[in-house]
Amino acid sequence: MNTSVKAGFGKVDITPRVGVELCGYGPYLCRSSTRVLEPLFAPGVGVEQGALRWVVVSCDLIAVNTPTVRRVRALVRAATGLRDDQIMVHCTHTHSGPCTLPELIGWGAPDELYFEILPHRIAKA
Repeated sequence: MNTSVKAGFGKVDITPRVGVELCGYGPYLCRSSTRVLEPLFAPGVGVEQGALRWVVVSCDLIAVNTPTVRRVRALVRAATGLRDDQIMVHCTHTHSGPCTLPELIGWGAPDELYFEILPHRIAKA
């Protein structure tokens, strides 16, 4: 049995543009970012042990919805050949990041451009 483990690490900046609405600390609109104090990142790790392979990406976001995770998985699957059950995306649940859940009415409006590029950034990690 092969017990050696290989791991690779990546990290991508997922900070949105200044001016996007933020999500958290109460339900209200028009609470937009005014500057970047700390960038948001999506660090990832890929692990291989024998025939076992998987990827985990941690996003500095409040959450990501199922359609976003599906898009990330499709991009990673196309680049690596991994199955969806080998690709995990999770979030740190920051309340000082952009709204990434369009289904949360009143907790910040999602920025459509950011929402479009976000899966590509996460998958790059």
